[in-house]
Amino acid sequence: MIQTLALGPTDRLLVLLPHPDDESVAAGGLLQHALEVGSEVLLAFFTDGDNNPWAQRASERRWRIGAADRARFATTRRGEARAALERLGVPLASARFLGFPDQGITDLLLHGNEVAYRAVRDAIASWRPTVVGSPSLLDLHPDHSALAVMTELALAELGPAIPLRRRFRYLVHNPRLRSRVHEGSLVLPLAEAQRAGKKAAIACHRTQLVLRGSWLLSFASDDERYYLDEPAPGIEAHPVRGRRDGEGAVAIDLASTAHLRAFGRRTVCLVGGGGSPGRCTAALPDRSGTVVVREPRDGAALGEGEFRGSHGCGSLVLPAELVPAAPLFAKVEHAHGFFDEAGWRELAAPR
Repeated sequence: MIQTLALGPTDRLLVLLPHPDDESVAAGGLLQHALEVGSEVLLAFFTDGDNNPWAQRASERRWRIGAADRARFATTRRGEARAALERLGVPLASARFLGFPDQGITDLLLHGNEVAYRAVRDAIASWRPTVVGSPSLLDLHPDHSALAVMTELALAELGPAIPLRRRFRYLVHNPRLRSRVHEGSLVLPLAEAQRAGKKAAIACHRTQLVLRGSWLLSFASDDERYYLDEPAPGIEAHPVRGRRDGEGAVAIDLASTAHLRAFGRRTVCLVGGGGSPGRCTAALPDRSGTVVVREPRDGAALGEGEFRGSHGCGSLVLPAELVPAAPLFAKVEHAHGFFDEAGWRELAAPR
């Protein structure tokens, strides 16, 4: 069933954002709606979007980019976000800039970076939101999907300590799923003034418009779409198909697809809950054989498993003691250009 997303004067909205511009592209209409009905709003920008070299080259007309250039670009992008928030009517005091590395959220997640995880957890715990929005696990941008996992882990840890009444996810980088309204979608219709405000906010991100202007402005449409749960079509086509638990072992079923732009070895990444997330990785051989399960932070071997299949299709069988605790999230690292084959998928333990 498709529902209409609506907030009220007693709501406290928290939106977690990987980069500047996501506030306008993914939630420009929602933020205007929240302020119009009297909801309180907090935005947490995880990175400053400073490691976006092609956008910086195009907007600054320079080729070489060093550390000082990236630092300056971070300041520019924060300024663009603040200008966009003013267009949307959001008080600047409602924004927190956390300053973590752009294009580095997956590494922070896999390395179990406690500072990054606690920044997400503490933003939720201190704001005590009634409504939380974050990226979808199925977003193809690795920063977006990794922040989605951090959010899910933090919400699972906090549990009933926060007065959460609604959780929603937004998709930016997944055109196949974005083009359809799915069962479980939340739709926020936008009035003409809200569309104009959203378009004006997107236009504030001038550094991003040089290469992607028409695509970004296309988000200022008649509505905004969110999801209560991950879109079913995205789950069904995910390269991680599910898990099967047996005696002392867990089998993770895989169906990774070939792609002309794909490169690199396929690696299965697992991240689990429990406050300080457990994590491990396993590089898959092209054909059936033994795999070494490693700690992502230092590459240390944790044990061995077995891959039964070929070229990313088959089953990865791991000793149960090496599988992180629930909630468990899995991903196949197999880069498709800049983006992923798919994002992360939560793997529920069999009942």
